[in-house]
Amino acid sequence: MSIDLRNDVFVPVLARVKKRVESLRSLKRFQRTGIEGWFKVEIVAALDKKVKAIHNKGPDLEFEDGTKLELKAATNFDRGWFLEPLRKYRAPCLFLGNAPGLSRLTATDSGEFEVVGSDVFPDGFGGEWIIGLVKPRR
Repeated sequence: MSIDLRNDVFVPVLARVKKRVESLRSLKRFQRTGIEGWFKVEIVAALDKKVKAIHNKGPDLEFEDGTKLELKAATNFDRGWFLEPLRKYRAPCLFLGNAPGLSRLTATDSGEFEVVGSDVFPDGFGGEWIIGLVKPRR
């Protein structure tokens, strides 16, 4: 069975992360800090048996159909962090960051990636988080 990145990955991860927004608020106080460990735990909890393996080199997750997924998360947002693994691994990238808005995600002239799913949601303290899943254009 083939993984549908939007419905099988993005939608359940988005629901899980939104439920855990209180935990994100606690992490936000650490400026410009990677929070990929937190993100990885929440993703595995959201996707459960769909995840076949967790890797420490190359893309972070592998699914039963062989699809690999890179993860990026931080208490800030920089498009560069998901563009680099797209170029390096040619694998989809699921990311999370504290951000002012979605326009920074889609503003590109390169056409290097396609947005599979994205959302901006409030943290309850006046901040916004952006979560997205992008994949390389073939």
